[in-house]
Amino acid sequence: MIPNMKFYVISIVAIFAALGIGIYIGFTLDAQSFIVEQKEDIAAKIEERFDFLSNENQQLKSSIKELEGEKEIYKYFIDSTYEEIVRSKLKDVNVAIIETKSDYMYSGVGQILETAGANVVNVTTIGDKIINEELLKEAYSELGISISDNLVSNSIMELSKSIINGEKTDLVTKLIDKDFIDVVGLVNEPVDYIILAGGSIKEEKNRLIMVDKVIIETAKTFNKSIIGIEKENTNYSYIEDYKKYRISTIDNVNTNIGKVSLVLAMEGRPGHYGVKPTAEELTPRSSLPALEYSKER
Repeated sequence: MIPNMKFYVISIVAIFAALGIGIYIGFTLDAQSFIVEQKEDIAAKIEERFDFLSNENQQLKSSIKELEGEKEIYKYFIDSTYEEIVRSKLKDVNVAIIETKSDYMYSGVGQILETAGANVVNVTTIGDKIINEELLKEAYSELGISISDNLVSNSIMELSKSIINGEKTDLVTKLIDKDFIDVVGLVNEPVDYIILAGGSIKEEKNRLIMVDKVIIETAKTFNKSIIGIEKENTNYSYIEDYKKYRISTIDNVNTNIGKVSLVLAMEGRPGHYGVKPTAEELTPRSSLPALEYSKER
């Protein structure tokens, strides 16, 4: 019996199907082998890269350890010598420290000034009550003093004059008694230099204008030197404003480097020193005589 056409077609289709399946299986096996090889290659490269990064990490740790060791040496050197650097540089200079807010204390500043030979006449801390006009009106009324429009600024001006001239007025006495301000030392001797200690926990632009700016302007009116300082970690910095008011600044006075900068600047090296973006130099160049410093800059 002669096979019909249908049988031949089915046979041909079956043959090609078998070939296709065979090719597919062969390709799949080759592909799997290729993928395995690729995975092994990738794993080897990753492992190689990991070893490189691990070695690099160890080197970095070693470098950091060396830098920390150097830092400790430099710190020890500074801590051991900074007092000798400033000794007697401010001999017989009468200084008043005014903390314009009670957020940060500056107790270490007086010690370095005394090491430098200065006489810290008094330290005044201005409390938050000073910007309360109603409380100030009560104090003025008790003294029988006429009440002006700019009560806060006028009170700060009176306080600044009293500290500069070394004359304790009735108003200043009342401000002390009513806890508007706190004074350590006596207001009984004129001062040559005012250190304005600023910085606050939160921004208070109006207070800065009514208090700090008035103190600066009053000091300039009496031709008294004034410098602005603050700690390195203050939450809100006053330094940028102090620069606008055209006074020298130290922004890291809580550090020994900052303390040295303060004394050298007060000796006659004006500028803006410290570690914050507002600083222009880390510290004054003590190698340059104070009288020539401004010309060199």
